[in-house]
Amino acid sequence: MLDFSVLSCYSEPRALRNRLENALDIHANHEKTMKRRDFMLTAGAAGLAASTMNFANGQGNRGPQKGLELRTYTVSSPEKKEKLIKVFDDALIPALNRQGIKPVGVFWTNKELNENNADFDLSVFVLFSHDSADSVVQCNAKLLADKTFLKAAAPILEAPMNDPLYDTLKSTLMLGFEGCPGIEVPTLSKDRILQLRYYKSYNFERNEAKIHMFDKGGELPLFRDKGMNPVFFGDTIYGDRMPNLTYMLGFANEDARKAAWKAFVESPEWKDISGRSMYKDTANTITNILLKPSPGSQI
Repeated sequence: MLDFSVLSCYSEPRALRNRLENALDIHANHEKTMKRRDFMLTAGAAGLAASTMNFANGQGNRGPQKGLELRTYTVSSPEKKEKLIKVFDDALIPALNRQGIKPVGVFWTNKELNENNADFDLSVFVLFSHDSADSVVQCNAKLLADKTFLKAAAPILEAPMNDPLYDTLKSTLMLGFEGCPGIEVPTLSKDRILQLRYYKSYNFERNEAKIHMFDKGGELPLFRDKGMNPVFFGDTIYGDRMPNLTYMLGFANEDARKAAWKAFVESPEWKDISGRSMYKDTANTITNILLKPSPGSQI
């Protein structure tokens, strides 16, 4: 069993976050520019110790912080994309539920949703959470020990090597924010739309500043107030685009999404938060993807 608390950034309960808050308090009290420095992550698999500890040693203000896993599958054709989504609905979602993992979200997209950007047309996204590092490590092994899953997932597992159902899989593990510690389900409207956003920073300290902006600086509560309802907010522990934070919002429909964003960007609170020099130059690359849920998605 793995204990993520041995990571340098998590060696104490949110130690790095506390150091940043101290720096920001100094800035606010003395009107000084916050010093910038890179924090190096020094953990690898060899340095992980056996433990049954949860992801978070403390509580967020809405419950215990969870591990959030976002998987991105790519396929070679629209036909395989539809088939993969069906397997996830019929096999993966029920199997993860049997492990106690719920809700599970399955999402797809196309260029029509994303202003003619076809970069993710052949991608399928799967989102779920873990209560512990042990859950992360054992998840796939439990799937392979689940006879019902093996039968229902035959289109994936029994596909020939020269014609697999999917071509690549990228997995990202994140820690939920204190202000949004796990997965929320803001709407199950049949017309719902999900918005996935990656905020990549150019160093770890600036990424921590952007996380602080959401979690402590008032941006996340403002999101909620303006109808920008979170599905999750995650600080990436491992994955691509690092360092980054990633979040997803849920809206009843496209009109609700546009109205909420308009209310947010025009609010005086956002102008105040975004104008603070302590939050300057945080996310230098933002990736925005609009998604639709699969028929069986629980998010």
